[in-house]
Amino acid sequence: MDLSWIQVGAWWPLFAGIVILLALAAVWYRRKGELFPDIRLLTESSPGRVTDYAPLLLGLVVIVLLVLSLMDISVSRSITVKKRARDFLVIVDTSRSMRENTSLLRKDFPPTFERRAGLYSGETNDPTRIPNLGRYELERESLLHFLSSRRDVDRIGLIYFNSQVYLMSGFTSNFVFLRQQLEGMDPYVTQGTNIRWALEKGLDMLERYPSQNRQAVILLTDAEARATNGLQQQLERLSKMNIPFYMLWITTDAAGGISEQSMDFLRRVRTIGSVFTISNLAEGHLDKALSEIGKLEDYAYEEQRHEQVELSEYFFITVYWLMLFWILLIATVYHPVHTFELSMRR
Repeated sequence: MDLSWIQVGAWWPLFAGIVILLALAAVWYRRKGELFPDIRLLTESSPGRVTDYAPLLLGLVVIVLLVLSLMDISVSRSITVKKRARDFLVIVDTSRSMRENTSLLRKDFPPTFERRAGLYSGETNDPTRIPNLGRYELERESLLHFLSSRRDVDRIGLIYFNSQVYLMSGFTSNFVFLRQQLEGMDPYVTQGTNIRWALEKGLDMLERYPSQNRQAVILLTDAEARATNGLQQQLERLSKMNIPFYMLWITTDAAGGISEQSMDFLRRVRTIGSVFTISNLAEGHLDKALSEIGKLEDYAYEEQRHEQVELSEYFFITVYWLMLFWILLIATVYHPVHTFELSMRR
């Protein structure tokens, strides 16, 4: 039963306690020295001394606390804690266009992992001998840097998408595992681009696994998307979830040549989130964008938590020590002293 913020697990000890107290009261008022000779310690003591009734009062307190301990009483309290933990859902474009070469030379900027995906166009027998770094390689390096900048309490979920969607990791703080997933990115860098499906699966994951941490969605893509009805539905869905959204758009022609449909898509994205235009991967723009996102999300926030406090345990501990004190008091002080006083009066 729930009494506002107090919860009572069992009521029977209260009723039993009332019955016991009524029985003791009946015995008290029908007392006779012949049947209960020890009660004369109280009845024949000086009525002006409150301390004479201390054993009786202490005994009543013990009974009341014992009843409360058996009632399994608990209270709910709300506490405010400051947190910085974040859940980042990173949705990574791994379409074939991400194989396209950048101006960075492999010999000058050796990547963390060897390249295993071929060229954007044409064939090669040994991808590791391609002189220029591909877009996806720089994308991967930036994500590795982003991982290394996160705190231990942060969690990251990872999704790859091309024409298909691949859930590579749910939200986890196991950055070693995430690093392994990034290392194995190469086979996924193929086919076309389906942003709508990627967002749909990502938002499904957010709804399926709610978190107490603040969340943010990061989308990395080089596609010139169209604001189709399906894609617009996912953007509206994301807006209703009230989760920060960052789109990192990799393009080599941000100043001109962008289709009107793509511009319309970017305008709609800006109404619910932020768009970072990555016009030159070779200059570290992607690294800077991810670093900026980390700073934007690196603020402390307050969280309300509710916790149960079990009072029965504290009642029982109090009863335990009061009972010992009561027995000690009766045996060593009140019984000998009052017995002596009664004998002296006679």
